[in-house]
Amino acid sequence: MKKLFTFTVIAILLISGSAARSQVISYGAKLGMGFPGFIDEPIASQRITLALGFTGGVKIANGFQLMLDLGYQRKGSKFTNQVGDSKGTIIADSTYQMKTNLDYVTIPLYFKINLGHTSKFYLQAGGYYGYLVHANFTGMRLGEMVSKAPIIDGLRRSDFGIVAGGGIETPIRQGLGVILDLKYQYGLSNLNKNPLIIGYSRPIKNKGLAMSAGFYMDLD
Repeated sequence: MKKLFTFTVIAILLISGSAARSQVISYGAKLGMGFPGFIDEPIASQRITLALGFTGGVKIANGFQLMLDLGYQRKGSKFTNQVGDSKGTIIADSTYQMKTNLDYVTIPLYFKINLGHTSKFYLQAGGYYGYLVHANFTGMRLGEMVSKAPIIDGLRRSDFGIVAGGGIETPIRQGLGVILDLKYQYGLSNLNKNPLIIGYSRPIKNKGLAMSAGFYMDLD
């Protein structure tokens, strides 16, 4: 939690310092869907989760903004698996679902380049920090079937990585508009701290795509 607080303070100071030299401050809110998974997962994740948050930014040059988001995001993975015997042969009627729920408070900090005039297409790139607040697992763990077993003690709370994407802003009137946003997150932090709790020893890194819609307002 101290890392989350420190990151937030630094990000706010950066935004505030830019705002002191800027004429336009923007803020808004977004709601959307996430499609998370784990990097190097042998089976593709089938997760669709909720993503929501607030966004703010300052204009630091013509068509160039420094942005800060604060939100909630559910990450993890979900897929169907089957039990095999000692020779690797699939056992009949052994299908079960494996699902990992990881709930994060996320703080992406990134640069945004606006393109166009009326409907502004934009590109964005930067980094993110996430703090894990809840985690559980359903499926086969250490040879035993479990349901919503708590696993937060086996994971590192802090997650960080790269964020990149784009979208479009459409004005409704002066200083007010709607946003359609697309971001891809690529985690750089190995979350696996205690394999005995998680159930396997390989590194765990988050990845995912988030699509959202929302609004923004400009303060001149």
